[in-house]
Amino acid sequence: MARQLLIAAGLGEWRAVVLDAGAAVELHVERGDRAEAGSIHLGRVRQLVPALGAALVDIGADRPVFLPQSEFAPRGKLLHEGERVVVQIRREAQGGKAARVTMKAPPALTAAAEGWSNVLDRAARLDPPARLHPIATFAAALAGVLPAAPDHIFVDDPAAIIDIHTAFPGAGAEQRPEAEWPIELDAVFAEALAETLTLPGGGRAHFEATRAGVMIDIDSGTPETGSPEQTGLAANVAAAALVAQQIRLRNLGGGIVVDFVGLDGRTHSFTRRGRPLAEALLERRPDGALVKTAVTIAYEVLRALRREARAQPGRQWRLVVAPEVAATLSGSAASAVRRAEERFARKIAIEGEQGCERERFEILAL
Repeated sequence: MARQLLIAAGLGEWRAVVLDAGAAVELHVERGDRAEAGSIHLGRVRQLVPALGAALVDIGADRPVFLPQSEFAPRGKLLHEGERVVVQIRREAQGGKAARVTMKAPPALTAAAEGWSNVLDRAARLDPPARLHPIATFAAALAGVLPAAPDHIFVDDPAAIIDIHTAFPGAGAEQRPEAEWPIELDAVFAEALAETLTLPGGGRAHFEATRAGVMIDIDSGTPETGSPEQTGLAANVAAAALVAQQIRLRNLGGGIVVDFVGLDGRTHSFTRRGRPLAEALLERRPDGALVKTAVTIAYEVLRALRREARAQPGRQWRLVVAPEVAATLSGSAASAVRRAEERFARKIAIEGEQGCERERFEILAL
C-alpha cells in the first residue's frame, strides 16, 4: 500500500500523520517557529567560548545555536564576536540543549546548479538573523523533517496544495476533508501524548521521559486466569509491538529503557529526527504532571473556531480562554488570529477569563 501523508492545515499550525500500509507511523507538528534540521540561516556570532572550542551564534531563535570549531569553514578560520556567518542546522534544539550547526556547505546544494551561490547571494542582501533556505513555509518545514517522501498527500485545505506541490514535487496531492480520512487525527495525537496506554488483552505500558532518557514500564495487570508466566509473556508480546510503534510516533530517541514483565530492563539507543512530540506540545508542571502548553491550547482553540466558522459562516466570534492562552493568541499566535480574521472577514474578540483553567475555552457566536 502507498505511503500516505495526511495534513490538517490549520491556522498557524499544521498537524500531519504518515500512514504506512494504512497504519499511523509518524506524527508531526509545524508552527513555523523552529529551525529544523537542514535549514540554512544567516546569523551573527554572539559569543566565543574558548573553553568549549565553539561559538554561540544568534539566528533569531529562542537561544543561540552551538557552532563547534570543527564545523568552522574554511578549516582553521578565526571568528570574531559580531561577525556574520551562514550556518546549517545539523541537530535541532531539544531537551534544553542548543541546536548544533555547521558552516560547511551542504553537498546537495553545492552539487546543484547555482544552489549554494544563490544562498550566499541572498545572505549578502540581508541583515542577520535571517532564514536563507528553504524559504519558510509549513510545507517546506514538513518536507525537511520527513525521512522519506510520501507517495500521496491528502490535505484538508485546498489553499495549501500549491505549497505542498512545491515542497513535495514527486508526490500527488489532493484536498480531502478530515472527516473522510481513514484515521481520527485527534485520537492518534492523544494516544501518542498519553503517559499510560492499555495493552491489547490487558496490562499497561507506562512512558516517562527524563533528561537522561526514556523509561517504559510494562505492567501485566491482574488477570483472573492463567499462570504468572503465561500472563507475563502475553503482556510482553503485546507490549513489544506497541512500544515499537510508540517510539516512532512519539519521535523518542537517545537511551530508552524498557522494563518488561519478569525481565531486567533492557536499554537501547535510537536516533531521532527533530524534537520529541511531547516536547513540542507539552510541558511539566511544578508537581511533575505533563500538561498541554498555552501555545498548544491556543491552536486547539483556533482549530475549534475554524470548525464553528465553517458550520456558521458570516458570524462574529468571541473566544473566552484562560489568561495565559489569551496572551498567546495576542502574542506568538497573533499572526494566526489575523489570518483567521482575513479568512472569515470578521474581527475576532479574545477575552481572558480570570480563574479559567488552561484547557477550558468557549467559542461564542455573536
